Amino acid sequence: MSSPIAQPISIPPDQFSLEDQLATLHERPEDSYGDVLFVMPNNNKHASPRLTIPLPSRIWAHSALLAVTYSKPLSRLGDIYSSLTYAEGYYVDTLPQRSPCNLPYTIVVVSPENDLVVRKLVAGCYRPVVIRNLWEKMGGKREMLLALDEGVLLACNSVKPHDTGIVDGDILTMGTMDDGDRDESVGSWTTRDNLFQGDVTLKIEGGSVSFSMHKFLLDLRVPYFRTMFRSAFSEASMNEHTLSSEYFTPLSLAIVVQYLYFDDAELLFSWKWTDFARYLNSTKCSSDINAPSQDIFDIFIDALVSAKFLQLESLEWWITNCLIKIAHGFACNGAQCARFLPAIAVMGYQNNIADLYRPCISWLAKHSNISFLWKRNMLSLPEELKADLVDTVKARLTVSNVIPLYLRLYNLRQNTATSVFKDDWEQSLVGPLLEYCAEFVSYHFAEPRIVFSAARGIHHKPPSTTYNAIEDLFSLVLANLNKFNAAPIWRGADCYTKLVASAAIVEQLNQAVISWFAQNWRDLVVMQSSSGHPLSGSRTGFVTFNEWPDESLQKLSMQIKVPLSDLKGLGATARSFELRKEKWLEKCRIMEMNRLMRRQECLKVRDEDSAQFSSIVDTHVDYQ
Repeated sequence: MSSPIAQPISIPPDQFSLEDQLATLHERPEDSYGDVLFVMPNNNKHASPRLTIPLPSRIWAHSALLAVTYSKPLSRLGDIYSSLTYAEGYYVDTLPQRSPCNLPYTIVVVSPENDLVVRKLVAGCYRPVVIRNLWEKMGGKREMLLALDEGVLLACNSVKPHDTGIVDGDILTMGTMDDGDRDESVGSWTTRDNLFQGDVTLKIEGGSVSFSMHKFLLDLRVPYFRTMFRSAFSEASMNEHTLSSEYFTPLSLAIVVQYLYFDDAELLFSWKWTDFARYLNSTKCSSDINAPSQDIFDIFIDALVSAKFLQLESLEWWITNCLIKIAHGFACNGAQCARFLPAIAVMGYQNNIADLYRPCISWLAKHSNISFLWKRNMLSLPEELKADLVDTVKARLTVSNVIPLYLRLYNLRQNTATSVFKDDWEQSLVGPLLEYCAEFVSYHFAEPRIVFSAARGIHHKPPSTTYNAIEDLFSLVLANLNKFNAAPIWRGADCYTKLVASAAIVEQLNQAVISWFAQNWRDLVVMQSSSGHPLSGSRTGFVTFNEWPDESLQKLSMQIKVPLSDLKGLGATARSFELRKEKWLEKCRIMEMNRLMRRQECLKVRDEDSAQFSSIVDTHVDYQ
């Protein structure tokens, strides 16, 4: 049974894509730290005649996104006021002093001629390209990931923003404000550089690396921070958050931060791996494409742990899909996949990603892959995964593939015989599987597919590895010989005698089987019951002589030199053995009955003593 090709895990676009998240943010930006309120004029002259819903008279926006898309002062769009000092009743109804997020904001009373301009401007702010441009203007560079990977401590907020080419740095010019209307809480974030630097700092405990981000983006994309910011705890109003070094490294935090702005995870790892995109799009291992170094999986693990902590499912799922593509959909058994598959299985198991480690184990357990994929890296699997792998291999065992599987495992044992990890291979993987294969063969020893497969191996002649493997298999089968598999082993030995009688191992097999039957034939004899009906072999769990064909039973009688009547349970020897057995069983029953009677007598005496003691105690109490 072949392993199905693992398909990439689909990510619901309406839930995780930056474009759809920004569309949701555009609908209600005030719920996610919007800090600019456009008060529109009371007319709908630009509305479509078919539009039945009136256009909104108030539009919220985020100043950081406006700073990217609109380089001119906002005073050109209308009059600007502070939410803390605005004049009540000026063109508008009474406005709250703080936004729904309990923060001060800027009010822009839009002039009538700028109505359509403002609506288009705000609609154009909420696009992925704007978020990416915002990251670049913050000073974010792809080179910082390489610097962090090489141990260079680089803080995003220490990088100088790129030159915007604008001399006038104010985006929220207070041209229409009187001096008394200005407020320090507004002026502290009205410069373009401050807008680009963000309003929340993330850092790792005990480290010097920190990243400045925008609070509205954390609230929009990261469930962990969304829950924090909207809670009643003190962390909701803090501008600096320290993350545990148990879940974050400087590089993993940088990957998360850049992913939040770029929404393109491939950019996060292409700096580390030049042929990243080519390898992901390939379907099998190729020497023309540079394979990644082993340490890239450490980066994947760190990023995955950080994403799980932040509940950032989109990044989690992307890393999972990336690992599936690195494994070529678990449909390749090349040398590069042999190096990566154990690491991918461990990563999926440690992070409880069943879609990752289960198909990986399933592909490793395919019998034809043992010769190609079972390399030294397999020993790095946890004991639980090794046990799961062994069970999966056992579950796929059939009479048609058991001999080829045994040959592959035997070759693997021979190849690892001189390795320092010989004991690890033998105890955890090779040894248990070889023993199970031998046990399986012992119960199906006379199956035609097993007989012909083993006979072809015997024809190779010593010192062939295949011949030695079959010889080793026969020795294990004989070691497992018992009354439950005696019948198929005897029939199988008879088949081998007809096919390859000249082989030494076949002669040894016959002698060992005949010797066992000569000593244990009485265990397979069925005596006639008192009613004259033979006992059923199915009740005993093994095939008794009364179920053997007469021709086979007669041949066995000649080989072990036991009368046929005794094998059928009709001879004096068999009757004598059965009588002795019945006498012994009767003796055992009598002994058991005597033991029970003595126990009952002891219990009776104990109850009488207990009752007598109780009466004495009661008498003493009454006397007192």
